[in-house]
Amino acid sequence: KAEAERAAAAEKLAGERRRAAVARTKALAALPPFPDDAQPQGKLELPDADPDLLEIFTQEGTELLDHSDGLLVALRDAPEQREPVAGLQRDLHTLKGGARVAGIAPIGDLAHVMETLLESVADGRRAVDPLVLESLERGFDRLHQLLQRVMRGQAIGMPANAIARFEQLAYGR
Repeated sequence: KAEAERAAAAEKLAGERRRAAVARTKALAALPPFPDDAQPQGKLELPDADPDLLEIFTQEGTELLDHSDGLLVALRDAPEQREPVAGLQRDLHTLKGGARVAGIAPIGDLAHVMETLLESVADGRRAVDPLVLESLERGFDRLHQLLQRVMRGQAIGMPANAIARFEQLAYGR
């Protein structure tokens, strides 16, 4: 009898997980697409940049973004938990500061507005809903892409559309 009850409980849990996965898929399909920001052609032009500082920034930025990827997984698995939110805020704050010191405004500005969205989540003004999760994931993807372009010496542009999306989410529009 106990074995049958365990099997029934396991089947019920599996069914709930399947229903949750289907609901997530439907919710994501209904979301507006994450806006694209075309990147310029050519070489990265930072005439006043210190090459050593730029190298330090790209190494630290890579570590921060890799760490953030793990925190995003934790947030997706448990959106009610505040520890991943706080960790993402710290990572973005550090990335923002490093980007601004290195003179890379596009990365600093995107990190700043993503941090602002997470502040609204931490303050209880915004829920971690599918739109917030999907936007954060795409925002971190964009930060990875921008950092990779910097590391390859490619020009980067301001991610104005992504920044506008995060501003809308952070301020409840």
